[in-house]
Amino acid sequence: MKLPAFITSHIAAIERELDRVTPPDSAQPQALHRAMRYTLLAPSKRVRAVLTLLSADVCGSSEGALPAAAAIELVHASSLILDDLPALDNADLRRGRPSNHVAHGEAMALMAAFNLFNLAFQTIARAYEPSLARQLTALVSGSVGSEGLIGGEVEDLLATESSISFEALELIHRWKTGALFVAAAVAGALTAGARQDQVAALTAYAKNLGLAFQIVDDLLDVEGDPAETGKPRMADARKTTFVSFSGVDGARELAGELCQTATGALEIFGPRAEPLRALAGFVAGRHV
Repeated sequence: MKLPAFITSHIAAIERELDRVTPPDSAQPQALHRAMRYTLLAPSKRVRAVLTLLSADVCGSSEGALPAAAAIELVHASSLILDDLPALDNADLRRGRPSNHVAHGEAMALMAAFNLFNLAFQTIARAYEPSLARQLTALVSGSVGSEGLIGGEVEDLLATESSISFEALELIHRWKTGALFVAAAVAGALTAGARQDQVAALTAYAKNLGLAFQIVDDLLDVEGDPAETGKPRMADARKTTFVSFSGVDGARELAGELCQTATGALEIFGPRAEPLRALAGFVAGRHV
């Protein structure tokens, strides 16, 4: 998987932190820790964690942002395991290899997902002083709740094999995908002591970037090479997607417009935001 240098330059640090905060698979209970690490440490773009680091950096320094970035990745990995379960998407492949429940069984996959989620908040509590830890905990938990990952997943399940409006489709993915992007950006900003106007700018940026990311995921579901994406084509055939709603060309145009809107929100940062602009360019044009 070939990724831009500005992403790969952060991945090693992120993965060292994930390895540090996650129990080794030699620790008891070994089956649980193997299942956790199986999904968490699988090859990944780490876009959300990179967004945390870049957002911290543009607000001053990313020196204290790694634990927050790890917490975001822990939540994301938990959501992937749950999303793949037979009761939800029933996906057999993730990141180019068998899904967690296929490799480790449904019961262990559930336990791994719950413990990854728990570990995210433990990581925050251990890394930051109480005031900042409270802010980060409220931020991340809000991104997961009924107006975040869980709410989006519920609406997505209810919409399966149904015709829904564009507004309903957008809401599903602003919650299911976009909310964690916003949490990733704002978490980075908070660790750097960002001003309110900086937090607002990064929120607007991440909100649009997250939706663009989902639209490109929908495009890859139709056009992507499974050898590169790590997922089978047409996995979302039973759902309304941005591609089924707008067509390939319409979805691609919308993703590009959202990325342009995202970068427009970065004006207050000037040249310091160039890595964030490059991230938006990567999202708009990615093929993995």
